[in-house]
Amino acid sequence: MRSAGGRRRYDACTSSLRRLAGAELSKHRARSLGRERCSVGDLPSTLKTLLREFRLGGDLEVHERVDLGAWTTLAIGGLGDLLIRCSTASAGQRAIDLLASHGLRWLVLGAGSRIVAPDRGLRVPLLHLAGELQRCTAEGDGGVIVGAGAKLAQVGGSLARSGPPELDRLIGEPGSAGGDLRAAALGEPSTVIGLADWIEVARPGAGPTRVAPNDSDTAWAAGLGEGRAVITRVRLRPGQPSQPLRGLRVGAARRPVGPLRGRVAPVVFQDPRGGSAATLLARAGCEVLRFGGARVADWSSNAIVTTAACSARDVAELYRMMRDRVAERCGVRLACRLWFLDEQGTRVEP
Repeated sequence: MRSAGGRRRYDACTSSLRRLAGAELSKHRARSLGRERCSVGDLPSTLKTLLREFRLGGDLEVHERVDLGAWTTLAIGGLGDLLIRCSTASAGQRAIDLLASHGLRWLVLGAGSRIVAPDRGLRVPLLHLAGELQRCTAEGDGGVIVGAGAKLAQVGGSLARSGPPELDRLIGEPGSAGGDLRAAALGEPSTVIGLADWIEVARPGAGPTRVAPNDSDTAWAAGLGEGRAVITRVRLRPGQPSQPLRGLRVGAARRPVGPLRGRVAPVVFQDPRGGSAATLLARAGCEVLRFGGARVADWSSNAIVTTAACSARDVAELYRMMRDRVAERCGVRLACRLWFLDEQGTRVEP
């Protein structure tokens, strides 16, 4: 027997999933889901059974109506209808199998340094990788297995003493390993992709597969941009042999990124080829710009700081002001590193 409080939480979460599934299936009514077609009326009993199974293990949590400001470095955005927190790769596989079986896609929230969540919140289910998927493990040959949820700056810092020297470039990098690789899958600059020995990708119904990234074969990236696959781990190739007793190496960050939490987008624009976005922004005089509750950081012209009263609209407007001023005064159109999202989790141009 469930307690009254437990029953209310269970019904609330089931109702949230039913609403999400109904919205998505209304767009894809003709799609075959698995062996049989699934209608809105068929969903509740199926979801109740699966949610009950979810709670039997301790490696998966389901949260309803989460504050998106707590999951992004800009600390803005409305409420997320549903967040599933996965502590193991098997939990992540169960989560995406459930969502895919009901025609739903998902959005992975890592460190949140790229995400600009909409003020009206997110209807798309959110996945957060925690537990063992946030850890990094050094192997005997000098390679390092990194969970996709691990923050790059913390990985670089923890391996600064005994890891391969090539990993020093991670010190000061914002974001998570999975977010960096997802950017690579979309053709954007990536710090990790050049160090990767293999990438483990989980897809619904197929389980995790490990593939070596190759410039001529981008099959590993299929489905990552559309919310149909999840990166769970990456192995960074060995460099020089590990030397636990050597002195601490000091790795300088390529650019000041500021704190990884606390109302900040550490890097707004990608560096142009052969140049620096921060230098161009400073040359254009962007350090004095502000709009509403958003302003350019005083420690870097390529960062945005927000206040408690800031909205996603304020960030978008400030971004446009910075981009247009550089284009007008320097003749360079900078590419955006941030991901501005609509309510369905689709990336949009601000």
